[in-house]
Parts: sequence; C-alpha cells; structure tokens
Amino acid sequence: MYRAVFTAAAAAVLVVAGALPAQAAPRSSTPGTPTSVSVTGTATDADVTWGLPRSGAKVLGWAVTVRPAEHQPRHGVDLLRASARSDHFGDLTAGTTYSFTVRAVGTRGPGPAATVRYQPVAPAPVGQSLFALDAAGNVVRFPTTGTGTPATIAPNGAGYTANDEGDVFVPSADRTAIVMYPEGGGAAQTIATGLHLTADLRTDLTGNLYWVDSVTGGVVRLARAGGPATPWVSFGPVPNSGTTTLWAVGRDGTVSTWTSTTTTASVVTRTPAGTTTTRTISSGATGVFGYVRALLADAHGGLYIDWSSPGGAGSYIWAALPAGATTWVSAEPRLAFEYGATNSSSFRLLQSKEWCTSPAENSGQCSVDRSIPSLLVRALDGTTSSVPVSGLTAGSRGSNVGAADEAGDVFIDVDQAPTAGLWRVPAAGGAAQQLSTAQFSRLLVI
Repeated sequence: MYRAVFTAAAAAVLVVAGALPAQAAPRSSTPGTPTSVSVTGTATDADVTWGLPRSGAKVLGWAVTVRPAEHQPRHGVDLLRASARSDHFGDLTAGTTYSFTVRAVGTRGPGPAATVRYQPVAPAPVGQSLFALDAAGNVVRFPTTGTGTPATIAPNGAGYTANDEGDVFVPSADRTAIVMYPEGGGAAQTIATGLHLTADLRTDLTGNLYWVDSVTGGVVRLARAGGPATPWVSFGPVPNSGTTTLWAVGRDGTVSTWTSTTTTASVVTRTPAGTTTTRTISSGATGVFGYVRALLADAHGGLYIDWSSPGGAGSYIWAALPAGATTWVSAEPRLAFEYGATNSSSFRLLQSKEWCTSPAENSGQCSVDRSIPSLLVRALDGTTSSVPVSGLTAGSRGSNVGAADEAGDVFIDVDQAPTAGLWRVPAAGGAAQQLSTAQFSRLLVI
C-alpha cells in the first residue's frame, strides 16, 4: 500500500487508528462521490483506480480503505494526496471477497463513498522444477518427476534463485544488479540496478527477492510488484569474530536471521504481514549450539538448523526450532551421514545405517555401512514417520543440504562413490532414482 500525506486540515478529520468518521460533514460542504471507481488484480494483489467527483467541495486528499484488513498496514486505511488516482494493496488471500472504498476528503471532511469488490482467484497450479548449479557454474533445471530432459537456463549462476513461474535470477558479476532469465527463454533482462548484492539471492512463493546487503549487512527485499529495494530484517548482535550468521526465507515469505556463538543464539523473524520479533534461543538438552552450518525454513515459521559438535567426533546434527519457540530440539533419531531438506510442511532427512567418529574414519580404522535405509519425515507438530529407501549410499560427512518438492520427493547430491551424483528419492520411498552422475550444488525446488 502506498504511503502519502495530505494537508493537516484534511487529515485532522480522520480519527485515530485509521477509522473514518461515523458520519461525514454535510454533503454540500464536502467533495462529491469519486467517479469511475474500478479494481483489477491478481491472486495476491489489487489495484484500485478512480476519478474526480463531478461536484462538491475542493478535493484535498483521498481516504481509501480495504475490508477485511488482515495483513494490511495502518488497519487497512490509506490517506493519499489530492493528485492520487490509484492505490495498490498486497498480501490478499485467494477466495476472500474484499471491499475497497474510496472517499474524497475536503476541508470539512470526507464525502460520500464509492465501493468496489474483488475476490482474488488462486492461479492454476504450476508444475514444480528442480534447479541446481552445475560444476561449470550454469543453472540447470530438471523436472521433479525425474523424467524428461534437463535444460541449461543461465550461465554464471553463482547465488541464483528462481520464482514459482520458472524465471531465474542471478546477481551480476559486479554485484550491483539482478539479471532475470525468463522461464520461456529469450534475452536476459536486468530488473534492478544500483544494489549492494551478495552472491546469495532468495525468493518466496509470491516472487519477492531477498539478499544480504553487502554494505549494511541486513536482509533487503525487492518486491515482485516493483519499487525500490527495501531494508527488511536485521541480524542479532554479533558478539565476536567467531559469531555465525545465517538466514532463511520460507515459501510463505517469513524471513528469519540466525546469529550464534557456540553458547548463545538469537533469531530475528519478520512475517509476511510485517511483524518482526527477536528471540533469544536456548540450546536445551544439547547444552551448546556448536558450530551452526546450515539453516532451512518451512512455510509456517519453523526453522531447521544443522550444527557440528565441538571436539573431534565430527558429527553433524539437525535440530528443529518450531515457529515462535525459544528452545531448539533434536530433529533426528541418531547420528549418521545424512542429508536434510524442507518443503512447506515438513522436514525430511536421509540417514546412513551406521556412523563413525571423524578421528576413526580419518585414520582408516572405521568401515561402516553407509547405505541409506529410510526417509524420515518430521511434520509441523513434531510427529515423525518414515518410509523405506533403497539404492543410495551416503558420501562425506558434513552439512549436506538437499531440496524437497511439495509432494515430498527429496533431491540430494552425493559427492562420492559408489552412488555419486544427483538423486531423487520418492516421497513414498522405494528405489532412489539417479538424475545425473555429475555433481551439482545449491539445489532448489520451486
């Protein structure tokens, strides 16, 4: 929604909290009814337009309201200057009928209202794709079905992301612009310039873009609808040079930053509605946070954290931090060589059958069964289930992050024999499917 200010005389007639007066001043001393009021929109946004009244007092501004006002700033009321002829509303919910009311405001208050209604319709489902970065730095797209020919979408794709329509976004080589490669092919387009990018773009389901600003150090948002890049959410205090900072974007647009040492941690979260909260996190039964290596998000505010233990064991362990929680809990039943991924509603984990400590492995005194027997699924409420898996053997220990589609299929890259390459593990379990024998990184399903 646009922010604008008109004259103090006109603004003074509006009551606190954005509500309009119960009764307008006599019509003869207020502007008339706005003309040609109409609304157009998408599944998540609406634009209201109008014209000047044909009669009444001079227009000093406009009051535009939306009802219901859930997710809308300023209680769903926009106060606009006299020159305005349109207003934009975002964060709408498909299937909900919205009323948009426009009033012209004069020195004696607002005149009669003109109201239009709009019901966003959810777009037809778009088939998801698996995106990945190959060894040469190209962005490659695979069908999530596991069948079909992969396509190279963009070169020099370090830090890429993609939206739900299949457009791919890449930071420019000098990190000052974002280049878009359209889903349907065609020439690359520069969509934003004058930026301070890091090579790590993210996106949400709506198509908003996010990155960490290389100058300010905070997360910045570029709305899909356009406009300037906006500071969005900060990181917690950084106590010392050993502090770890990570961030994640859920498909719903919830953005979270993680700041930790081996003994302290904090999370700053901003919801799609713009509410920002800061939490001091407890390590719970683990007693320490260790060295945090990866951060994943679901679409409901939950986070999943991969951390390596201090000392020589060399274990990498997944923990869960549910939405709003202040204590993390274990997200895995045992130590293993493992691969983690999230979709909107779950955390999914592939673990080796056996595990050994790093010193034993490095000295050649540990020969374990690294085959992956099952896929563990952790739901939003913390309940777990599993399905049997065959055909996969884990590679190196470490923070191995994969990707998952909404159907629950998991995609991972194994870095060493005997099953090196890119794999698809069906949600129902069974035999894993190899998509490529080559190596890929930065797996993304959207």
